[in-house]
Order: sequence, then structure tokens, then C-alpha cells
Amino acid sequence: MDDGETGGAAEYASARKLVLRAAKRETALTAVGDPNSPFGADFSKMPLKPDHCQRPCWSCPDGTIYLEAFHDLYASAYDFLVAIAEPVARPEFLHQYKLTPYSLYAAVATNIETEAIISVLDRMSKNKLPKQVKAFVRDCTQKYGKAKLVLKHNKFYVESEFHTENLHIIEEPEDDSDEEEEEGQQAGQKKGTKQVVSFQVKGELVEQVKRQAIELDYPLMDEYDFRNDKINPDVPKMDLKPHTRIRRYQERALAKMFGNGRARSGIIVLPCGAGKTLTGVTAAQTIKKSVVCLATNAVSVLHGNSNSSLDQHS
Repeated sequence: MDDGETGGAAEYASARKLVLRAAKRETALTAVGDPNSPFGADFSKMPLKPDHCQRPCWSCPDGTIYLEAFHDLYASAYDFLVAIAEPVARPEFLHQYKLTPYSLYAAVATNIETEAIISVLDRMSKNKLPKQVKAFVRDCTQKYGKAKLVLKHNKFYVESEFHTENLHIIEEPEDDSDEEEEEGQQAGQKKGTKQVVSFQVKGELVEQVKRQAIELDYPLMDEYDFRNDKINPDVPKMDLKPHTRIRRYQERALAKMFGNGRARSGIIVLPCGAGKTLTGVTAAQTIKKSVVCLATNAVSVLHGNSNSSLDQHS
């Protein structure tokens, strides 16, 4: 077996461990109540808050959330729930959502903090937020996103704003070889400012470090520090034309991709005809670097190339 096959098998094994870990957490939460009942789990005895009429949601101990679509606070509650939970059913009057490890990973990736998720969800809920839900949110988010793999100046760094022990654990090599070239970087020594600690990782060992992080239940978030990238030249005149306007949902999708002068790794899913090409063009002109676009066939390539030239100056 060659090195490529060995590396692929190791990546698959690490990814599978992350999936199994997430599935175990979700199964434990779903088991609350009586999931085997033909009528589902019975949470009818949950006490309501005195002002429950002014709150738009029910939060169940198994991670299910029900949202009143006719409530005055529906719009703000909807924006929050789609950021932290997965939609299950959306009939006319009552929408159903489900907290999952992956939905919470996505929330953390967009800089929604653990205690903010719990606080806002409790504030929107008609009932007191169940302790099982609080524990599930903390369990899924306490480590994810606490460390990042950042590409800046064409070099990779593992970076964290939290306790330095997190980085030292990931930094530990599995054998006596020199796996990482450490470069301690500390900023914000003054009281009241954030302290960022990081170390450099050799390019050929990036995947190995990511696997090691997954093994330790510290999945790394990938980011690209494009704002401070002075090595790769900017593409001149890469701006949207004055008449080009993006829609609200495209703007919201891009807001989850960019933050603090960095681009996060992830997937934006839009239905057919929703403007995926324009969303990609807007992302490219935000970074203002050379971009490689992948498509499934020649027709898609021609379509994307044509629309790109219509939407931006070249």
C-alpha cells in the first residue's frame, strides 16, 4: 500500500471517529423520554414560564424545538434557530427543528459562543430550558472551534484564543520526529485584551495534525487570513459592477463565510436558480485573490464564466 492509500485510510478513520462521537451524543439526547412510544416522547408535564405567551418556542429535553410561525417574534427566532439547529418540518403554523452535533458545530464556526446559544434559546423558550439540552450544547461546543488551522503568509498555524493547554495537547507528536515547527506567537499582553497563542505547522504535516486534533476531540476550524496575505498578489479591478445586487439570503450565506478579515472553510448550499454563481463571484471579489472554480461539466463552466464576466469588472 502506498503513502497515498495509507493517508486516505487514516483520514477516513479519523473522520469516522468524529462521526461516531457525534452520533453517540445525539443518540443519548434522543433517548430522553420514551422515543419508542407510538406517539413519540411525552413532554406535556414541562412547566411553562409565567410569560410563555410572549415567547415563540418550546424546547424539549430531546433537543427538539418547536417554533410558532404566527408569533410576533418569529423572524428573529427563525434567524437564530436556522443558525443552531436543523429544520425537520415546516408546516404553516408550527415549525420543528432539531439540535444536532453538526448544527452546533456550524453555529460555533460562525462565532456563536456556547453560553450565547444557551442564553438566547432559554430566553425564547416558553418553558425553562431543560438541563439535558444545556449539557448537550456544552458537550458539542466546548472544544469545537477552540483551535483553528489558519493559513497566513502561505504558512499554516494552529491558533487559539483559549487556554494554552489546548494547543500543547494538539502539538504533542505521536513519535519522536520533529512534526511541527513551533513558533509561539502571543498578542494582547495587556489586561483586558485577548491573548492569541499559536504554533507553526509544516505544510506536509497539516493533515496529520488535523487527524491528531480529531483524535483528541479538538476538531480544527480551517481559516484563510486573506486580508493580511501580502505574498499572493491581489487581482486588480476585481469588483462587482455598480448594477449588481445580491439578495438577502446570499448576503447571509456570505456573512457566515467571512469574518475579521478571514475566510472560513465550509459549504454553502443553495437550490437551483438561487444564484450560486453570483454568490461565488461575490466571495471571490471579497478575497480579491486568484480563484479556482470547479464544475461538473463543460456547460457549467461556460455558464459560470459568462455570468462572472457580467457581474464583475475584469
